[in-house]
Amino acid sequence: MNEAVTAIRQGSPGRRGVEPAGPPGRSGYSLVEIMVVLGLATVMMSAAIPRAAMTLHEYRLKGAAIFLRGFLRQARSRAAAESRYVGVVFEQERGGPVFTVHGDGNANGIRRRDIRDGIDAKLREPYRLNETFPGVRYGSEPIGAGVPFLPGLRIGRSKILSFSPLGSSTTGTLFLSNQYGVVYAVVVYGATGRVRIARYRGGRWENM
Repeated sequence: MNEAVTAIRQGSPGRRGVEPAGPPGRSGYSLVEIMVVLGLATVMMSAAIPRAAMTLHEYRLKGAAIFLRGFLRQARSRAAAESRYVGVVFEQERGGPVFTVHGDGNANGIRRRDIRDGIDAKLREPYRLNETFPGVRYGSEPIGAGVPFLPGLRIGRSKILSFSPLGSSTTGTLFLSNQYGVVYAVVVYGATGRVRIARYRGGRWENM
């Protein structure tokens, strides 16, 4: 009986107030160790942030090129559906491109004079690329390229990409870039009216 009372007073394994058995060890980290870990984490984050920003701008630039390809393909399809010329007219505001779409109103193609006179009517409101894809530049000089500065647009004096009802178009190229020197080109082939994307990498153009 006395032995049972003594056992109850001392407590049993697992009860509150009883020290667990086991090898001695440290319960935390020193201030020096914490500072070292924080320093390593800071270095790793500082190295990762520029790469993440570069990747984000790359996706944004590629997205702009894909959007423009679809924009031009829609104009081509509309010309065929409506059996008339449909033109994408390019302007430039504060270094950025502005696009408007016009339909031929007198069966002589898309002309600047007819646009001013209201004959070739506007089919949609002006679209500004920088509003949807901030950081995307119009034109560029690729890093390491053996070519001079690339203008934003290579079409002709009128700056109009015109699509015919039969599927052909004006030949032209739009160059887009970002602050990291990456360049994309949206190319329109006149004979077929097809639109393709190319990326400048390693001193040459790659079709996508």
